[in-house]
Amino acid sequence: MSMAQVHRVRECRLRLTGSQWLFSRENAAAISRHWSNRLADTPSLFNGRVLVMEAFDLSGDVLDAGFMETEFASFLYWKDSGYPEAGAFDGFGSALIRARGGEVLLARQRAGNVNAGLIYMPGGFIDPRDVTADGGVDIDASVSRELLEETGLSACEFKRQPGYLVTIMPFQVSIAVEFVSPLAADELQRALIREIGRQSDPELEDFVIYRQAPSADDRDVVAFSRHALSAVFDDAA
Repeated sequence: MSMAQVHRVRECRLRLTGSQWLFSRENAAAISRHWSNRLADTPSLFNGRVLVMEAFDLSGDVLDAGFMETEFASFLYWKDSGYPEAGAFDGFGSALIRARGGEVLLARQRAGNVNAGLIYMPGGFIDPRDVTADGGVDIDASVSRELLEETGLSACEFKRQPGYLVTIMPFQVSIAVEFVSPLAADELQRALIREIGRQSDPELEDFVIYRQAPSADDRDVVAFSRHALSAVFDDAA
């Protein structure tokens, strides 16, 4: 897939496949060396368990996808290597935060994190906590948890819009849930900044208001968020 695609879908059918990621096993030595080097630069990194997307199918308004479990160190080596072909996609949840006037608020990550200085829709890895008893993957639970952990605001403080915004890029699939606040953009920005100011070790440092899509030249905005916002504001035009 050579270019970005953005789709609004009604339903996500996600599941844990139980497969082992061969890339992780075949590159174990290189992954270990890379992890040691990254820890030296960023000691706060934690090698937890995460889910990577094994395959997906987008038919009509339904996203069907399987996930496999691996270590964060394996994912990070893959990402830092430029996402070489590995039989996987970087599939993750995102929170599309909107003010009552339709503006979108993106987050800037604090120094000391993997995406330090970059601007994006809050969100993060899907992990084993999101796997249900029947092997399903609860993307709403994942996004709501990340929203609370990163911004300090609960999903119940927003109105959840129906469906999902799926942004597909080479080796990346963002599954966004749209949350609309009753607050005006400036009020919401202040509330978000106040909440992260209360956190003992915040991942984020700022929120930026967008009333139109960011420019293609704005490289501070991570590509998947830039494409998602372009679709959102095109829909509103």
